[in-house]
Amino acid sequence: MTQDELLDELADILNADRAALSPQTPLDSVTWDSMALLAYLALIRFRFGKLLPGVSCKDFRTVGDLLAPASNP
Repeated sequence: MTQDELLDELADILNADRAALSPQTPLDSVTWDSMALLAYLALIRFRFGKLLPGVSCKDFRTVGDLLAPASNP
């Protein structure tokens, strides 16, 4: 999955305009709530085979933070 494809998925999860979404986008400017967290964790699990505990996301501040687990082996 490319970064652009992942950003497309994240735009859907975050209820955000894809054209305005970049790694620098602050999560407090999009819909980053408990449902988005669950959808994000499911995306990472099923697309990348990584199991992240929800608490590991508590310090995420930008969309780039959401991209990091997908790009790290």
